[in-house]
Amino acid sequence: MLVRSRGRRPAPAIRFAAAAAALGLLSGATTMTAQAAPAGQGVPGETAAAPQAADERPNIVVIMADDMRADDMRYMPRTRRLLGGRGVTFSNSFSPYPLCCPARASFLTGQYTHNHKVWSHEKPWGFQSFDDSSTLAVWLSEAGYQTGFTGKYLNGYGYQEPPDGTVPSTYIPPGWDDWRGAIDRGGVDPPWSGGTYQFFDTTLNVNGTVTPQPGQYQSGMLGDQSIDMIDDFASAGAPFFLYTSFVAPHFGTPREPDDPRRVLRDDGERTLIKTTARPDWVKGRFDRVITEPPGLIGDPDAPLTGKPEFIRSLVPINKAERRAMLNASRQRAEAVYVLDEQVERIVDRLRRNGELDNTIIAFTADNGYFAGEHRIRQGKILPYEPSLRVPLLIRGPGIPRGELRQAPISTVDLAPTFADAAGVRPDTVTDGRVMRDALNRHRAWNRGILTESGARDLLASEENAAAFDEEDVQTLRAPKRASSGLRTDRWLYVEHTSGEREMYDMATDPRQLRNVVRLAEHAKQRKLLAAELQRLRNCAGADCSSLLPPALRSPVGSIVSGREQSPGYRGTQE
Repeated sequence: MLVRSRGRRPAPAIRFAAAAAALGLLSGATTMTAQAAPAGQGVPGETAAAPQAADERPNIVVIMADDMRADDMRYMPRTRRLLGGRGVTFSNSFSPYPLCCPARASFLTGQYTHNHKVWSHEKPWGFQSFDDSSTLAVWLSEAGYQTGFTGKYLNGYGYQEPPDGTVPSTYIPPGWDDWRGAIDRGGVDPPWSGGTYQFFDTTLNVNGTVTPQPGQYQSGMLGDQSIDMIDDFASAGAPFFLYTSFVAPHFGTPREPDDPRRVLRDDGERTLIKTTARPDWVKGRFDRVITEPPGLIGDPDAPLTGKPEFIRSLVPINKAERRAMLNASRQRAEAVYVLDEQVERIVDRLRRNGELDNTIIAFTADNGYFAGEHRIRQGKILPYEPSLRVPLLIRGPGIPRGELRQAPISTVDLAPTFADAAGVRPDTVTDGRVMRDALNRHRAWNRGILTESGARDLLASEENAAAFDEEDVQTLRAPKRASSGLRTDRWLYVEHTSGEREMYDMATDPRQLRNVVRLAEHAKQRKLLAAELQRLRNCAGADCSSLLPPALRSPVGSIVSGREQSPGYRGTQE
């Protein structure tokens, strides 16, 4: 528990930031040095000739899910009501690198992967490759914010060696006042039980002390941790930043009796569809609601015209696999529903502490997830909509209520936007754009969204490394992108290191089934997209968010997410 000066801030009127005008100014990339807006904070109980003004900067609460599809929001009615109904929902929100570790590094730094260099979750990358000396937490802490974290950090935290050489399981990254991070693999020094993906046996590093949490369902436990920190922060008098990072609906243990077994594919190989875990009370809730895996609704066997060879070579999904994937989809929905309950608890706690009206609350995910699209049974990484698109709902002082925004936004935009709301300038160059304007009004889709992905087999695993000589291993581990892509309102254009290219017209082909990169009728657009991708591929700072060529801009963003009225979905149970 934090030990700070006691004394509650009075509940303020609706306002955004005392230091920066409420989210209505022009947007731009953030590149300056860290500095807080002026704030005079009185000392509780002290008598002074002239009372000092209260620190009216907003609290910031970020709630992140793991591997959550944008259309999974249908199973979060409370979050839609409490955040979307009281704030802004972004219909075109994207993960810049759809893999847990790189995406989370982008959230904390506001940088694309080619700049923060966390290329994968496997060694030699993951947590050990992350420079945590300049993150959103550091910027806000140095500006006088209280900062708290609970849940999943970067993959490898707790067993990969930290930058200061201390014990991995007790390392606390810079900038965090209250740290309650889940330890991957239960840690290795000593080898504690529990782990980040063990939903009923998670082990936390609570401010330097390894603290097992056996028997507690992880999402509820992390909700408890968040509420505890909110109580501490609210009584301390200064604004706070809370980052709650859930693991649900990512797959994990324990294996449950109703989990699907390995099933035989049409090529003779066996597939294990991995599932998440959930408490007994929610099991079966969506059995009559979800009748198909979301990625197989409609025509799952549609021809993949012109797709890269690694997609065309995938075996069609058979009936046994569909049943297993349906099971997994229902379990994911159940886990998301439990997560929805935790969002409601966090909002309610902020209200009880008199902090809700002066708190920015954002809900998002690190990346999306495949559920049968393009014959991909499950996973992410690839540059297609189910993997790239993530939910994003934001409410807070000065933010309109119940409005939809179609302007594009990327995970790299979040850190600079929240720093700006606090009146703070990051001390490192960020690639994202401050999204004040897009929060307050409809904006055109006038910039490109860069997408990056790593090697499809990621890396030689530690088990397989012995099969290669040292030169081969270093080549496999060399940081490189398997693909780079550019997303505009109408087009997705992708270049693979194999030399293959993809181009999809999102207006006529939102499922990205027909690659039109070779069609002469689109030659002009292809040339513009290729040139713009080349410009963004290694961009940094403000260059990453400059305007698209006029021919690629759109006055109003389109909505191509989800299939809420699809035949495989029959409404949301409240």
